[in-house]
This record gives sequence, structure tokens and C-alpha cells, in this order.
Amino acid sequence: MSGRTTRTGRTAPAFRTGPHPEPVPLSCSQERLWFLLHLNRGMRAYQFQATLELTGTLDAAALAKALTEVVRRHEVYRTTFAAGREGPRQIVHPPFPVELPVEDLRDAADPEEAARAAVREAVRVDLPFDRLPLVDWRLLRTGPDRHVLLHLEHHLIHDGWGFNVFVEELCSLYGAYARGLPSPLPEPALQFADYAVWQREWLRSADAERQLAYWTRQLDGVPPYFDLPTDRPRTARRRFTGDTLRVTVPARVADQVRDLARRERVSLFTVMLAAFQVLLHGWSGKDDFCLGTGIAGRGRPETENLLGMLVNTVALRADLRGAPTFQELLTRVRATTLGAVQHQELPFDQVVTALRPPRVPGRQPLSEVAFAFHDSPLGAVTMPGLDVAVTVGVTNGSAKFDLSVVAIPRAEQAIGKGENTERDVELIWEYDRELFDAETVARAARRYEDLLAAVAADPHQRLATLTAPPEER
Repeated sequence: MSGRTTRTGRTAPAFRTGPHPEPVPLSCSQERLWFLLHLNRGMRAYQFQATLELTGTLDAAALAKALTEVVRRHEVYRTTFAAGREGPRQIVHPPFPVELPVEDLRDAADPEEAARAAVREAVRVDLPFDRLPLVDWRLLRTGPDRHVLLHLEHHLIHDGWGFNVFVEELCSLYGAYARGLPSPLPEPALQFADYAVWQREWLRSADAERQLAYWTRQLDGVPPYFDLPTDRPRTARRRFTGDTLRVTVPARVADQVRDLARRERVSLFTVMLAAFQVLLHGWSGKDDFCLGTGIAGRGRPETENLLGMLVNTVALRADLRGAPTFQELLTRVRATTLGAVQHQELPFDQVVTALRPPRVPGRQPLSEVAFAFHDSPLGAVTMPGLDVAVTVGVTNGSAKFDLSVVAIPRAEQAIGKGENTERDVELIWEYDRELFDAETVARAARRYEDLLAAVAADPHQRLATLTAPPEER
């Protein structure tokens, strides 16, 4: 879901900064991942990879110094995780200098291809979570004025919003250090351990009870598993092997969708989610199912500049019953997403526990297919003397879900953070390659773009028309 979230406006415990009594608990999202990792040893689906392509004159010493300062500022970047008598716990370590290894590829026959090969090899390494570092960087030099910074990060300390905070801080710190100036950033008001302690207190509040009541009503009777037709039968044990397809919705189509969102007074996310539901409806024949999405969990101002895993999965019920028009579907999707935002803080695992779906080996209740927006705020990515291009979601051959789509609308990321002229929307289709062929996913991606154009042109079409084969429309 959209990275920007709204506040519930309800009474909640206040944040208290450390030191905290030991042991410091994990956040609920971290704890869910902790148990998933122990059930699936060697799984790399919850490791995050990104690259920053740096073109121009780079001061590698200033870059290493900036990374060292980020690690000092944010305890979560020097935290490890261990089992304890009361459950898993966080262990925060003292600051340490970041060593930035430089791999010189300038003598390779094709330096750029050599860099891509080095990235492919590096991202297939398992990041430990019981010892440092859980975030790692390396620098690849492909020319006198060309470098690639590879960023590897365990999801136990990562979410998409936090990564954008990291990028903005890195740019600010590098800009200062490259000019011989001190850090321009104020000290963080909150550390991730403070948030984890606060969340555990919040779970005992009346607000948490109200949110649980909402989710049990909202999801009552929904099928717990989504039987999307697959190219191969499921197995009783998932291996989380996957691949990605990156496509771009061109600016012309994306702007038509934005115009529809403005006319209907809904968000871009709502329109794109509704179109994705139509795609899945036509693919599966189902008219009542759940999709997973991530909500940033940044509705409280204290958390806006916090690094760490705050993101929470929520189950969005897709209700396409009764042959609605797309415009009517938008009204339903708007109500569903608004309700999810207003009740976003209840951990996903507590919702699943309350609903008590039947457990099926190899299946994930309420979240086997996902659709998410990565539109958390990100200003202009600039460093003095350098052009910077950021690529997130570099594949490591794994998949978290049967199928998930992440939309990256950079124009929306820049709202309130500076100008951005990129009007297209990048889509990352990640899929379990033991279930789906690459061509099946590519065909779905093409069909999805066609649907976006169709509903933008005429939102009054009924779903039967939108999902009919081309020759029958």
C-alpha cells in the first residue's frame, strides 16, 4: 500500500527512549520473520539488495565516512538477533568503522558486464542475523568516473521507507564530508529498540482491541487461500525460489490513470490495486479473495526518520461480487484501503491467529499474492560531482509470495521532497518460479498494462467486458 499513512488519532502509549530493561524484544514484524527464517533455513527471500550507480568524481573516503556515520547514528544497523528465555531478543553493538572494499573491474573486457556479474554473485550470499554485519556495502569500479555501490541488507533491519531514509542521509553526509564539513544531521530522536518496546506496550491497549475487532469483521468468511492457477502443481514445502520481471508503465498511460484517480477522488494506489484485482479475477475466476500488501507503519511523526522493520502486512479483501463496473469497484477498494490504513498497526500474525484458518503445508493464509506501492518519500538523490541512479529490489533468485507486484511511482515519491519529472511507473513482478513460467508472468504484465489503459479510458465498463478475451470485446 502507499507508504504515506494517516494517524489513527487514538490514545496510545508514549515513546520512551533507552536504555531499556533487558532483554529488548523484537518488533512484531521482526518476530514473524524470525520464526519464518528458523522454519526455512537458508532462505534468502528476506534479504534486500540495491545498487547506487555513481557517475562522476567519487571521494571513496568520504563515502566510507558517511556510511560509518549512518551506522553510528542508527542502532538497528549494528544490531544482531539471538534466542532468549523469553523469546528472541535484540542485541545492540557499539559503533564500528565501515570498511568499504573496492573491486577494480576496469581491466575486464566489459567492465559494466563484470559489475553485473559481481552483483549477481554477491546477492546470492546468505546474510547472517546472529552476527554483524546485517547490512553490508561494497564498491565496484568500472571506469575512472564510474562506480557501483552495492547495498546488501537483511530484512530484519530493513523496510522500503527506511531504505529511502538511508539514501537521503547518505547523500547529505557525503555532500558534507566531501567538502570537509561536519555532519549536518541532527541526532535521531528515536532508535528502533524504542519503537519495539513501545509496540509491545501498544498491543495491550484498547486501541489494539478495537483494531482486532475490525479485522475479524472485515475478513469474516473470506477464503483463506487464493487458488490462482499455476503452471505447475504446488508442493507441500516451499523453497522460496523466484525471479523478477521489471516493466514500466509508460508516462502516457500512467498519467491517464492519475487523471482517473483525480476524477474519482481516490489515490493512484487505489486505481492500480483495483485494476490488479480485475486481472486476478479474470485469471482465476474468483470474485472474493485476499491480497497482501505492506503498510509502512509510519503514521506517528516520531517514526518518520527511523530505520528498521516497521512495515506491517495487511490483508486487503477483494470483493468483485455482483458484476460491478470498474467505477463501482473503485468505491469498494477505496473503502477497503481506507479501513486498512485506519487499522494498520495490528500485527498481521495476530489477525491470522484470530481468524484461525486451516493450516496447509506450503501455503500462506491471506497473503499468497501481494500488491504494494513503494512511494515512501524520496527527494532528489544528489551528491556533489556525481550523478546517482538508485535501483531497488535487485533479484537474488528468491520470492516471498506466489506472486507479488511492487509499483514504484517516482513522481509520487517526490511529493513534498522536490521536483521529479519521471512520470512513468516501474513495476517489479516477483514470482515463485516453481509455480509460474516466465512467459505466464510476462503475459500477465502485458494484460495488466492493457487493463490500466482500458479503465482510464472508460471506468464505466463492467468486469465481464474488461476480462473478456480481446476478440469478444
